[in-house]
Amino acid sequence: MVAVRLDDDALTFAAAQLDAAGGGIAAELHTEALWEPVVFVPDFVDPITLPDLEADAGWRASQEGAAAELASYLLFLKKRNGRLHSVIFDDPWATPGDLDYGGPPPEPLLALQGRVSYLYDLAEVSPDLVWDYRAIAVSYLKIVYVSELTPAEIRALAEEEPDDVFHRLAHSVRHVAVSAYDDESWLIVRHEHR
Repeated sequence: MVAVRLDDDALTFAAAQLDAAGGGIAAELHTEALWEPVVFVPDFVDPITLPDLEADAGWRASQEGAAAELASYLLFLKKRNGRLHSVIFDDPWATPGDLDYGGPPPEPLLALQGRVSYLYDLAEVSPDLVWDYRAIAVSYLKIVYVSELTPAEIRALAEEEPDDVFHRLAHSVRHVAVSAYDDESWLIVRHEHR
């Protein structure tokens, strides 16, 4: 797969996906601060004739390949900006009651105000981690946030300021990835005021 820089029309898709999440961090992001949309497509696809982001592109692209590309890109972002510390895999329509674990919930689970996310150190991101998120997510819509806060800071924030946690997290988010092309790829946008 290759990364293709899209024009600003892709930002409308990203904003619509964030709106569809129905709250949480997505509701607190400033859509006017979204920019530089990038999407991953198979090497054989002509970037000039890309279909709409919400369409089934018909590529039958490997989700493993998409997971590897997203993991690689997130690690690239970390190398480029040392202030990025954590990644939040959001399951926007899931609730803690949807989780059916035989034992205690997994360590990375972050349940905030009835919403489900998984929190990791950005340096731990791997294709397997992205693949595991895709496998356990209840929601068809998948959203990934890259934050300047460390996982420990996010957990402390969730405990100390639960009423303001989504607002505070949104201010720390610098990149957002949303599932695209019928869940065969990812659209990644920057979230920074210019």
